[in-house]
Amino acid sequence: MMRVFIGLLLPLLLLSGGIARAQSPVSETELVAFYDQLNAYQTPQYRPLPALEQLRLPATFSGADLNALHLGERQIVRIDLVYTAYRLNPSFSQRQLNLSRIRNLAGLTPGLLHDETITWTLVEQTGCNSPAECQPYFHGFVVYVAPRYSAATSRADLDSLTRKLAAFAKTRPAAKKGRKPSGKKVACNLPASRYSIRQMARSVHRSYRCSLDAPQIVRFKMTVDEHGATQAVELLPTSQPICAPELTEALRQSIVFASGFPIDRGRFPFLVKGEVRLPLGSLQLLGRPDLAITGFALPDSVARRYRLTLRKKDKRDYCEARLTKAGELLAAADTAAENMPLPPDAGVVAQVLRRHPEWDKEVVVTDVTGSMFPYTYDLLTWLQLSALEDEKTFVFFNDGNDQPDKDKRSGKTGGLYHVKTDSYEAIKSKLVEAMKAGGGGDAPENDAEALLYARQLTSDSTDLILIADNYTFPRDTKLLKNTTAHVKIILCGVQDYINPRYLALARRHGFSLHTIEGDIQDLSKLVEGETITIQGQQYQVTRDGFKLVSKT
Repeated sequence: MMRVFIGLLLPLLLLSGGIARAQSPVSETELVAFYDQLNAYQTPQYRPLPALEQLRLPATFSGADLNALHLGERQIVRIDLVYTAYRLNPSFSQRQLNLSRIRNLAGLTPGLLHDETITWTLVEQTGCNSPAECQPYFHGFVVYVAPRYSAATSRADLDSLTRKLAAFAKTRPAAKKGRKPSGKKVACNLPASRYSIRQMARSVHRSYRCSLDAPQIVRFKMTVDEHGATQAVELLPTSQPICAPELTEALRQSIVFASGFPIDRGRFPFLVKGEVRLPLGSLQLLGRPDLAITGFALPDSVARRYRLTLRKKDKRDYCEARLTKAGELLAAADTAAENMPLPPDAGVVAQVLRRHPEWDKEVVVTDVTGSMFPYTYDLLTWLQLSALEDEKTFVFFNDGNDQPDKDKRSGKTGGLYHVKTDSYEAIKSKLVEAMKAGGGGDAPENDAEALLYARQLTSDSTDLILIADNYTFPRDTKLLKNTTAHVKIILCGVQDYINPRYLALARRHGFSLHTIEGDIQDLSKLVEGETITIQGQQYQVTRDGFKLVSKT
């Protein structure tokens, strides 16, 4: 259960290696530059993240507040400065007040603003319109902290993981090669649209009249309910103006499904992905429609229950489903996860891997430190349900085999373990070995070192899948400066927005990002100053990367 602390920051900050090393005071120029690049969003009333432990420092904090709390072995991962939009005096400057508050905090905690592992966010509350209404709203700093994991603290996680995997295996034994697939094969068809692709493309053409300077392909995704009604349409990032509201509405009106996703005798909500080529009509001379449906995805619970397979065969999509007795798989997953504190996106690894069955040759690189425990469980249960047809390479990293944080050196941190096999038991054994050897220590990990290590184990043409923690950003990404690797990053722990540092990393190197909601690609096409919407949040491309500028 999350606990709320009000008070001391100083002992926590002194435990952070990055802060302890940076002791120079912050100049006014540095402070303004720091402030101008902060993430910022509005919300009716601030609601803290449920998955992280937090402490609150009121706007009126004093030296006494800073001497009231003892945190022990914890570390900062994020700081939110929270205030209200209401102004009693029209000439009041919230910016100047925010700068003053950050200046005071930084003055009492040397090195705070220099610690690149901490994510800062400005949160403006818009739900009150008078002093009386705003009085109960929180004003001040909300500081999110995480424990410092070690091999000792990982042992408890390992015990829990072992018990839950054993419980899961009893109800769903791992599949073996050559064994007939378990469960009864049931009817499974892709959802039928009311119109043909060509008719839908013509409808979009009639509804969308935006003038464009250059041809481009715009990818989109739609969520559809069990009755076939479209719930939402989202355009994926694009580097050029496309009259987004008009295109979104044209797609909503034109792409219509007759029902939900049909499996057995039921109908289920689903996600449909597609792309449209602009300007519309450019392919008419070739006799091809400007619109294409590129894939479907179903909720995690449905995919588990029916052992669902969505694949391409002879350039066509097809669906296969097998029903085990009385929802065996779904019940097994729920039973195994009982009493386990899981974040909202605990199934993100399995969801993304099921969404991309074509990722069958990639090397999987995964963080197995303490913060990633729920996602480690998710990976292993997915492997139990998905018998590997060919050998696959896995690289597990624990950020240095429990060596002291002060001794870690970029590129030479260690704690890397790999296995190439088609055996679930061999994969689990190697993962457990990596977890036993170290819990991670401080928050930032050695992801880049692990990626370069994985690259040495396979051919340069093989893509890498990195399973990473959205809350914390790797300390060693400078190692990737000259890399030509193609990396697909599955982000774990995305609850309110994607860490802008990962967006910047993907843009810089041409990587793709994948969350439980969808896929984020082609960020390298974006130009500085451009504002884009990603999974409902608006980000601006800056000289140094990205910053959040609006949140729904």
